[in-house]
Amino acid sequence: MGLLQILLAENLEDKEESRVIMEYMLDTICLDSIEKYINKVPIKGITSTPSIIKREGEIDFFPHMKKTLSLIGSKRTLHMQVVAKDFEGMIEDARNIWSNLGKEVYVKIPATEAGLNALYKLKIDDPNCRITSSAIYSKLQAFLALESGANYIAIYTNRSENTGINPFDIMLSSREYVEKNNLTGKIMASSIKNTLQITEAIESGADAVTFSPEILKEFFDLAAPKQAVERFTADWENLYQRKNI
Repeated sequence: MGLLQILLAENLEDKEESRVIMEYMLDTICLDSIEKYINKVPIKGITSTPSIIKREGEIDFFPHMKKTLSLIGSKRTLHMQVVAKDFEGMIEDARNIWSNLGKEVYVKIPATEAGLNALYKLKIDDPNCRITSSAIYSKLQAFLALESGANYIAIYTNRSENTGINPFDIMLSSREYVEKNNLTGKIMASSIKNTLQITEAIESGADAVTFSPEILKEFFDLAAPKQAVERFTADWENLYQRKNI
């Protein structure tokens, strides 16, 4: 291999290593929905809360989540919310999740006083533990969670907008904070209810966006793309009397 080819190959490898991959995640634990979409679109993770779990009814919790992990494989992430509201309970919930499902799971801890305390404590005990700081509605919550070592900060998008808060401004400030302070935490846009919020979150610096499978279904059912495809096919068949090239 010549010098030019070697330099080009090294440059390509550097670009691949430095490339930031946008993480699209599904808010669901429905195994059928996960199986339907993980190989259709580049889904990078699954997120859950008690509210999401409630949609599936009273499941056999840990066995179901083990099935979820098996389905998504090791290259996708699983984010699971604690249910306790106090410091000691959150610590116990986090350790219970890791004990039953493995340390690769990201435990979601709300950015409340107790939650930030639990995040800080868990990260001191084990800097490699995986935590997503959730229920973020303000810049200060985001900054404190990032400084405490959160791997992800989950900014509640639709819920913020419903209360008059601009979540995209929080995302932009969080992105600046991460870069200015040389932090590694990722910005997650959660509680998304439409495709416009997805694209605006990405444009506002989010590293990850989480949304329900229903949003994907609505997106794929848009009339305009279907009409364009129907017209292309009809024009081709009129010209060549066959459906394929």
